[in-house]
Amino acid sequence: MSKQLNFWSFIFSTILILLFFIVSFTGPIDYYILGMHPFVLLLYVTLLTFITGLTGMAGMEEWKSMARSFSTIILTLGLSAFLAIVIFFGNLLS
Repeated sequence: MSKQLNFWSFIFSTILILLFFIVSFTGPIDYYILGMHPFVLLLYVTLLTFITGLTGMAGMEEWKSMARSFSTIILTLGLSAFLAIVIFFGNLLS
């Protein structure tokens, strides 16, 4: 089970990076999904992917799964920190 968590959390982390670029480069449209800003929703999903990436570290048996797990953690930590900064300064300016 933890092997599958490791693999899917890596897939979701790359999808989240792509979604971040799509949301950030769509233009100055003021749109909300489910009553919240898309960056906030993306931050929540990124944190959930980070937690599943941490639980997926239990299934590391070879170097490929170790590389996937560490890259998942680095990608999601970087994206969540950047999203937190963007949301914080965005709320200050509005």
